[in-house]
Amino acid sequence: MRIPLQEIGHRDSQYERPNQQWVCGWAKDGNPCMLGPDGKGRCTVAAQSICQPVKDGDRWVCTRSDVLGGACTAGPSPTGECACPSPEQPPCQPVRSLRARRTRLTIGAGLFAVAVLLVWLMSPNSLTMVSPGTLSAAHLAIEAPPGVPNCQVCHQGAESGFGNWLSMIASQTETHSVEVNQQCLGCHFSETDQAIAMKVHSAAELSEISPAVEELSMLAGPTSFLLGLSDQVYGEPMLDQTQGTCSTCHNEHEGAAHDMKVMSDVQCQVCHTNQFESFNDGHPAFTSATSISSGIKFDHAKHQPRFDDGLDCQSCHQADAEGKTMLVSPFENSCQGCHEQRSKDHHGDAIKKNSVPFLQLPEMEFEDPVYWPAELAVGENLAPMMTLLLAGDDEALPLLSEIYDSDGAAGDMFEWFFILEDEGEPEKKAQLATAIKKLVSELADYSSSGEKARTVRLSKAFSLEATDPELQTLQAELSAANFVMQMFKQRYLPQLEDDLAGEEVDATDDEELTTDWMVSKHMSGWRVDSDEGAISYRAVAHSDSWLKNWIETLGKSQGKTAQMTSMDEMRAGIRALMLDELSGDFKSCTKCHTVQGEAAPWSAAGRLYDASGFTKFNHRPHMAMLNEPGNCLTCHIPKNESSDASIAMPRGFLPHDKEICSSCHAPGKANNTCLNCHQYHHERP
Repeated sequence: MRIPLQEIGHRDSQYERPNQQWVCGWAKDGNPCMLGPDGKGRCTVAAQSICQPVKDGDRWVCTRSDVLGGACTAGPSPTGECACPSPEQPPCQPVRSLRARRTRLTIGAGLFAVAVLLVWLMSPNSLTMVSPGTLSAAHLAIEAPPGVPNCQVCHQGAESGFGNWLSMIASQTETHSVEVNQQCLGCHFSETDQAIAMKVHSAAELSEISPAVEELSMLAGPTSFLLGLSDQVYGEPMLDQTQGTCSTCHNEHEGAAHDMKVMSDVQCQVCHTNQFESFNDGHPAFTSATSISSGIKFDHAKHQPRFDDGLDCQSCHQADAEGKTMLVSPFENSCQGCHEQRSKDHHGDAIKKNSVPFLQLPEMEFEDPVYWPAELAVGENLAPMMTLLLAGDDEALPLLSEIYDSDGAAGDMFEWFFILEDEGEPEKKAQLATAIKKLVSELADYSSSGEKARTVRLSKAFSLEATDPELQTLQAELSAANFVMQMFKQRYLPQLEDDLAGEEVDATDDEELTTDWMVSKHMSGWRVDSDEGAISYRAVAHSDSWLKNWIETLGKSQGKTAQMTSMDEMRAGIRALMLDELSGDFKSCTKCHTVQGEAAPWSAAGRLYDASGFTKFNHRPHMAMLNEPGNCLTCHIPKNESSDASIAMPRGFLPHDKEICSSCHAPGKANNTCLNCHQYHHERP
């Protein structure tokens, strides 16, 4: 048997429609009429409030609605007049439904908001009215160009007005973030750093860093409730992500006194897989650094036995003006006392001043008449510096490529001569002699044309622009040595200019000079060796500019691979070979100074970075606290013979002890937050 869910008769139930605009006024009394108001809000029973008797046969019948009380007891009169013209219940006044009232309210509020917004956007101070807050003091000092809103300095979208700016942010959130980041980079990062600025930790390859972090995972302490909650809010760690935004860590519009660099420990740790309670509770132990980027190679452990009373740190190190970084004293104040160049004392070996060969005439014999000092030319091979200069001659370059071919002569002059004889190409020997004579002529030429020729030769040899500073310096030093080259030419090739001009000359016509160009091999500077038929150079002082500039120019020319021609490739190969051959001649410099690619840091930097580049340290407050003799050794402990070599750091020290730091950096004592010792951006000052 089916039971209806609702009685649907007009006398049993009101048929309510949710979207109806009007409801019966009697609904509040619980006695609504069955039909309700019509679509225009008129009561459907109003016409029935006063009945209109109807004649049924010979009788009159009352037609009053049941809602209004039904037929009256007395009924109509015999003449058809209503006996009760005033009903007991007057007709209702329909009212709007709740839905209709809410709709009207919503529309009204919307129209009001639009009106206010239009007035607001038309106002000249519309951007000021919606300012999210005062800028930090540093950014507040940035002045906008005349006629430009201050917001436009950082937000490019502000130039088109607030309406377009709001629309852009809503539709292109990612693009807007990129534009804002670029504005930040314009001031805070150099052009060379911008390529990696937005990468996590400003590291080109985060994979190079994350393994070091993963190694400490077993040392992690308990994770705080707050960190656990942060993980749920912010998601999984982001070690595998590559990009970030400035606003992730740096929040602006927090007031003029706000420090945008401040971050909480929770903000730092939420991205890391290795989380711990605090520095004093769970922070991993310090590990040894694997490398240190500095200009000087120095081992404190090896030097310690040379001091009777142990190392005196302040004899070589001094604080900078702020006391933040410990600087290395100049060579004259720290090293020269033991490594004085002209002698050797009981403290240390003197720095060797090797005599570096610069130019030497190789021993060659010719079938055809060639102007060449056969009796004085005794060189067995080409000097490296001489080879580099010859590489700047387009005609000599193919000959050098044959001489230094690893599958052929491999740099052996006499082996190359045999190859030429076997291949029937003895004329190449004369071509090499011509190239050497041309080089000697250019080196001895003190005119402007000689200077220009040397610049072109150096530019080709090192694959550098003629305006390059290092190349210009090298050219200037060659010009300053014109007098030595003149001596050499006059001694060995006095008729050189006539020979190069095409005139017939004979080496046997050269008069033997009575002047002895030989100087002591212990003398510094340029030296012409009459017995060896060579020019050599010996360092004048500790920071010798001649050797220094050769090292810098060679380093700068390494790795030049963009748009290389076949000749460029040959020159690059020769430079690599010559740099290897010169390593022994440069050893007096490179024994203590590191040369890394193009970089040649001659000065000892203060503390730069450790292995990761994420830590920082300020000596000033620590020196004030440990103002006692030997205070540096409280943290810097030299290794000894019994020390584990696997944990030793560069420069002869043991890893720092975390317990020494945590004894002071603890709650209620010195600051122990993450940012106290760590910086986000990789390798930033």
